[in-house]
Amino acid sequence: MNSDAPLPRFRKPPVSEVALGVQFPSILNPVHLGLYYQRVKSRFPKIQMQPPVPPVFETFGTSGPPGPQFAFTYGIGMQPRMWFLSDDDDFLIQLQSDRLLVNWRGGGQGAPYPHFDAVQAVFTKALDELEFVAHDEKISINVNQCEVVYINPVLTAITGVPLSEPQRIFRVCSAERGPEWQEPLEQISCNVRYQLKDQTGTPYGRLTVTLASGAAADQSPAFQLELTARGFPQGTGRDGIAAFHKQGHRAIVQCFAAITTPEMHKLWERYQ
Repeated sequence: MNSDAPLPRFRKPPVSEVALGVQFPSILNPVHLGLYYQRVKSRFPKIQMQPPVPPVFETFGTSGPPGPQFAFTYGIGMQPRMWFLSDDDDFLIQLQSDRLLVNWRGGGQGAPYPHFDAVQAVFTKALDELEFVAHDEKISINVNQCEVVYINPVLTAITGVPLSEPQRIFRVCSAERGPEWQEPLEQISCNVRYQLKDQTGTPYGRLTVTLASGAAADQSPAFQLELTARGFPQGTGRDGIAAFHKQGHRAIVQCFAAITTPEMHKLWERYQ
């Protein structure tokens, strides 16, 4: 990853959702979640209860397969994952016993992407509120993983590219086939992983790219491209979290530009 080059920029990127998050040991209980809601409800008044998601760790140097390792905790099903939503549904805080996430979801409602700094500012304030609760309750939020997620629905109605021709959008897909099979592609689904490494070449996380064809929310044909950067904080405390999120964002934007085609860059109005 080139950490010095200017980031690619697009005036009309297909991004519909962005999430920033942290994971920590399972220390929060439903009382803590209620105390947290009291702190954020003026900005996030709407609530929903969701099933919890299991802890996940990017590990290196183990005998198992490369990729994220999921840790299933006994009794986790008893702990809720709470959604706290803004009035316009553009922003969402997710909080459970071991995880805090902030999602911008405005793209699904046609809102323009507010850019990474704006989403990071909402996350930082959400983390501040959690640390206030933790301080009052005499518990510690010791972050063990950070993540950045970008979700990009790529609609056929906008691109004019049918699901049978993914290579016109994604450079990770090849249209080259031998003469033995020439049937048009009906569906595609794949995962690609890249290591994130520090200046010494030591891996500290992974960038996972997930591509699938299917249907958009309105049931129209679409590809969905999801990019997730996940790994260890790059330092201690708040600075280490912010450093990972910044590096994860850079990796995602650079990878997005690298694996999509000039034809799509023109459509999405790339200007840098």
